[in-house]
Amino acid sequence: MRIRGIAGWLICALAATCAVWADTYTGADWIVRFNRPDQTTSPTNMGAGEFAIRDALLARIDALQSNDWAGLATYTFLGSSSNAGVAGPILFAVSNALARGAKIGFAADKGVNVTSNFWPGISLSNLAARPVNPLQLSRAPTNSNLMHDKAGVFWYRAAAQGWVMAGSWNFTPPACSQQWNVMAEIQNNDLAAAYSNEMRELLEGRFHSNTNKSHAPDGARFRLAGMDRDGWVRFAPYSDGRYGGTNALTDIVAAIDAAQEEIFFGLNLLTRSAVVAALARACDRGVVVHGTVPKSDRDLADSVYSDLLAPTNYATRNRVVPFNAYYDAAHSRHDNGSSDLVHAKYMVLDPRGANPLVIHGSANWTWGALESTSANDENVQFLPHRGIAAAFLAHFAEMTDGMKPWCAMGSSGSSASAWLDYWLPDGVACELVHAPDLADVALWTNRVQLLPPGRGTNTLTLPRDAARRFFRIQPVP
Repeated sequence: MRIRGIAGWLICALAATCAVWADTYTGADWIVRFNRPDQTTSPTNMGAGEFAIRDALLARIDALQSNDWAGLATYTFLGSSSNAGVAGPILFAVSNALARGAKIGFAADKGVNVTSNFWPGISLSNLAARPVNPLQLSRAPTNSNLMHDKAGVFWYRAAAQGWVMAGSWNFTPPACSQQWNVMAEIQNNDLAAAYSNEMRELLEGRFHSNTNKSHAPDGARFRLAGMDRDGWVRFAPYSDGRYGGTNALTDIVAAIDAAQEEIFFGLNLLTRSAVVAALARACDRGVVVHGTVPKSDRDLADSVYSDLLAPTNYATRNRVVPFNAYYDAAHSRHDNGSSDLVHAKYMVLDPRGANPLVIHGSANWTWGALESTSANDENVQFLPHRGIAAAFLAHFAEMTDGMKPWCAMGSSGSSASAWLDYWLPDGVACELVHAPDLADVALWTNRVQLLPPGRGTNTLTLPRDAARRFFRIQPVP
């Protein structure tokens, strides 16, 4: 919702009723899934789609047969319940896969308790101590850096296929029930080879600042069905941390600078001023930019969120439009400061344009994740794919009001007219209406103007008068 009052006028953009989006999108060689948080972790109160990502990971493990190989990496590991847990069900599935003869490695951050027994009485250390076909277990050293990956790579010998599952979802119940997360599963042997090589670095103890860690997997290229150009993946730490060097930040800024129509983002944390400057440049070119950052992370000392809102950073009226995420999948209310409510880490560029691109992965948009040569272990995928872009856009639409029409009003001094900027998410016919009472929906019948169908940002000039009115955009009935 966007509201501005001016000289007796009040502009209010109320969203049209929006369809419920699916939580799973499938292509020829990819699947995108997102969870639907309900803000409870009760084993007896599980909402539809709440554990969609966990269940997909369990299915990948359950599909492993003798001599198949998998590598898993997680920043956190919790949840013992067989029903609403995560660590317990994963350990149970891994134990069964090892018993079938599958080879599995598990890389964990230093904060993961490898000796803790989860349902049904299994720990990572137990599995690593199996006398036959043990789990290969590796934990990051205790220092200031993080093993922040959330990923799995799976090789199925019978099909000669490698699958990668990666995104923002940690292996915990809160990641299912209390945060918005998204993961992509991709079947591509080139991508799987890159993740396998990176995973083996971690499994052999070469984490983040280890000077012996290879950077060979970083920047690996691959191509999916439906791509007209290569995708690529970045693995942090990087070999070159300079601004403009070979790192994820350089690629992100270049992608923003190439955007032509629209940018949508859901970011848990944003601290890089170069990203804000690039988004401002995009707005100055006329690109529509909608995004969300959780309230819990906007006011951190190193956040640059306030710079997104500063008018002095823009040359035109077109600005980044911020949205609060919904608290839960039921859309009961908006973000009120719940910790890491938006845990997603993605940007979707020109999803309906000529060159769609999705950027997503484990990395928060910080120095340690996007630039550093010695900090976090991370993975960031760059996916120039229309179907995947549509799937991430659906997640953004489910998490926020960022795909609903809005308008905003202003004027210049004593001018006899005012301007009204409005945005239409789709090419459908809408109308601008006004009413004397914001609360009475039945009064929204006074048409001011038909708005020609045309996705994007447009401007109207309206005469000013002394009457107090409320305006909104709605589909033509």
